[in-house]
Amino acid sequence: MEIIGDKTFYTMTMARVYANQGRYEEAARIYRYLLDQTPDRADLRQALDAVSSMLPEAPRQWHDVSNLIERWVRLMLRCNALRRLEKIRTP
Repeated sequence: MEIIGDKTFYTMTMARVYANQGRYEEAARIYRYLLDQTPDRADLRQALDAVSSMLPEAPRQWHDVSNLIERWVRLMLRCNALRRLEKIRTP
């Protein structure tokens, strides 16, 4: 399951459901997203570590790259939104 746009179901409960189903990649994706939003949550970090230990090594490297790309795209979108807001604010 690849949810790129709508993150409505990116919750800790959904990550647990995925982990319990053995869908560790999906669970890890959600935990990474949640940690990106609230980096000070130790419980999320522990849950991500537990799920990550269930993932095979090679795909995890690709997963890190895809997460970096996803984060970069999100930052670019925010940057563009800020530029548009500045144009509105500046006469």
